[in-house]
Amino acid sequence: MATLSTQIGFDDLSDACAAYGLRIAGVCDVRGNDSLPNLASLVLLAPSEPGFWEVFAHSDEYNDGFEHPMDRWSARVIGNLGTEFGGTAYFPFGGAPYHPFYSWALSTGRVYASPLRFLVDNESGLYVSFRGAIGFTQNISDPRPVLSTPCAGCAAPCLTSCPADALDETDYNVPKCKSYLMNAIESCETFGCAARRACPYTAKTQRPVAHAKFHMRAFMGA
Repeated sequence: MATLSTQIGFDDLSDACAAYGLRIAGVCDVRGNDSLPNLASLVLLAPSEPGFWEVFAHSDEYNDGFEHPMDRWSARVIGNLGTEFGGTAYFPFGGAPYHPFYSWALSTGRVYASPLRFLVDNESGLYVSFRGAIGFTQNISDPRPVLSTPCAGCAAPCLTSCPADALDETDYNVPKCKSYLMNAIESCETFGCAARRACPYTAKTQRPVAHAKFHMRAFMGA
């Protein structure tokens, strides 16, 4: 089993993730975190748009007809990456108690809270999400330059783009959102959340329509 060392580092892990359409969204220092004993670093993994969907759509999990294909794909792929690199995999699904991916993401210094309080970053905008994380006993440094919040100087079109008026700075009215989706012909259900899509950084992701539909169907079924 390989372990992160002077021979295998950030770039090696990043390259291995890229083969599965994943990217390292950030790394947080978790030394002294009682909920993650004996770990030093936590590497958060996000879909790399738009290539992620192509990889996932050709997977056994997507095509076998069983429930929760993306969660099962994530468990297999990230679990195997964790084993390969000598780390421990963590996931944002699987039932309570849920791991605090929101706070983990904020602690990376590369992911921020948007005016909607949804997470946002400079690569995926408001589409940023996490398929899992890998914890390591070794300290891992992110060599990439620090990026400030993409919301700085933005007119915040995300605040005024929800056609259901279900979102603002203080509240997300999920029943109102779902009610709109059930009655709309061409809507967020087809192209993805309009508020998220209004973010200028989201627009750069070129997320396939099939990917957007997949997540909205999962949201409606929740």
